Amino acid sequence: MSAILSADDLNDFISPGVACIKPVENVSTTADPSADEGQVEIQIDSQGNPLEISQIDGKQTALNPAQISLADCLACSGCITSAEEVLVAQHSHQELLKALESPDSRGKIFVASISQQSRASLATAYNVGVEDMDKSLVNLLVFQMGFKYVVGTSLGRKLSLLNESQNTISKKIKEQNEAGEQVKHPVLSSVCPGWVLYAEKTHPYVLPMISTVKSAQQITGCLVKTLTAQANNVATSQVYHLSIMPCFDKKLESARPELFGDSTPDVDCVLTAKELVTLIDESQGKYQLVPTKQSSHLVEPAIMHSSIDKVYQQFAPPSWPFVQYSWSNDPGSSSGGYAYTYLRLVQDTLVKRGHNRQDFAMKVIQGKNSDVYEMRLLYREEKIASSAIVNGFRNIQNLVRKLKPGNSTTGAGPATKVNPLAARRRARVAAARSESPKAADEVADPSKVDYVEIMACPQGCINGGGQISSPNTETTPEKDWVSEVLSKYNSVPMFDLTLNPQDLIKFTQWSQEFESEFSVSDERLFRTHFNEVEKPSDPTAIMVGSKW
Repeated sequence: MSAILSADDLNDFISPGVACIKPVENVSTTADPSADEGQVEIQIDSQGNPLEISQIDGKQTALNPAQISLADCLACSGCITSAEEVLVAQHSHQELLKALESPDSRGKIFVASISQQSRASLATAYNVGVEDMDKSLVNLLVFQMGFKYVVGTSLGRKLSLLNESQNTISKKIKEQNEAGEQVKHPVLSSVCPGWVLYAEKTHPYVLPMISTVKSAQQITGCLVKTLTAQANNVATSQVYHLSIMPCFDKKLESARPELFGDSTPDVDCVLTAKELVTLIDESQGKYQLVPTKQSSHLVEPAIMHSSIDKVYQQFAPPSWPFVQYSWSNDPGSSSGGYAYTYLRLVQDTLVKRGHNRQDFAMKVIQGKNSDVYEMRLLYREEKIASSAIVNGFRNIQNLVRKLKPGNSTTGAGPATKVNPLAARRRARVAAARSESPKAADEVADPSKVDYVEIMACPQGCINGGGQISSPNTETTPEKDWVSEVLSKYNSVPMFDLTLNPQDLIKFTQWSQEFESEFSVSDERLFRTHFNEVEKPSDPTAIMVGSKW
């Protein structure tokens, strides 16, 4: 979600209706008061500009186009509050530059973490390989801007994946042991802050279903700040952490208060790939991501001419672990592969208990559109576990409706009263479908799986709102552009934890040692929390109730 939305960004929005309004502001003017008298009509000219036309004398007056800011967008339902708008404003490239140049920042150590999706987006925009872009990013941040360390978010992501999968497996085992005593519902991922915000403020009944495991951004923030402070013998409050992410909503995620009331945030500033390009463009040559020959003084040969592994090692905190994997990718979706990793770890758990690995298979069930699908782990043709991908708010709405208490299709509450006429009609439709040749085709139902990976953006994080758009939609349509970004993303070297059980154990052991050494609890490192946000009850606060 950007601070200013444009029509081009609204590729998966729910059309506003009467209840979606922006309050009219009273703007003082020095114009003739008599100009307000009489009736006027609003029209759009051939160029798409709004005009106010007097019905008395036909005089035309140009109007300023309406703009939707974070404070306006969905604010009447409490989705974005004025306080949150302030928080988002603090996460801008202007604020980053102020922090870098401020006398108060002397003595602070600047560090950065960069997501895989942002690296792919920037590599596509500058038409270079991802590894070359990684070198360029380190060159920009360290040599030109004065950062000390730059890391990938892969360590934080892998720890997030492990914890998410292990918690879901534990829940599944508990339900199997308490069959019939506990209402079954899927575990819903929480790594997308746009989806979490939506749930907190519009569908609080799903909050108990949402996983409390932190995202890669927040885990990485805790790790990089702590290890940087240790290496430089400073307090964590003296470490400034910049996170480069594919989504504007990550700014709001970074501002969520910790359970333990820590005064120092794990992430001080979040910029998207799009905002990083804006920072460079506005610097008037002071900063360049891919310097030209004329600006070769902005290139540090020690960075650009070294091997990529050496660059990763050299500019990570001294005690940063698994550097060879710290910029790697993970199998599964372009949003991190949470749904896929869960199934693979279920398989590994069962193999350790004596199941034959060769007897497992993965089956994919397509949904009603490409942004919904289900994955089933089969053992000798029997379903053992299942997960699903749900991208985009239209699909999210369908899911949360099915999970609503009282919906008889999920078993999540007492069955609602059934209309006999509607029931007979559904039976006739089902019978007709059973006679169809396509009756054998199953349709994914994410409400009935073990785990759901949910992302607010269509196509997931690779198509995040902060990713760089196609520079020319006539020559490269946006769909083709996103496909190019996805191709770059998939070129990032893969490290599948589930295929490396010894390394999987090492990751877990290291995180436990980290918690012990720095007195960081497991809850502090890995857990977040969610709260229902009450809608404003003051009738003057909202003129008309808003609905998603």
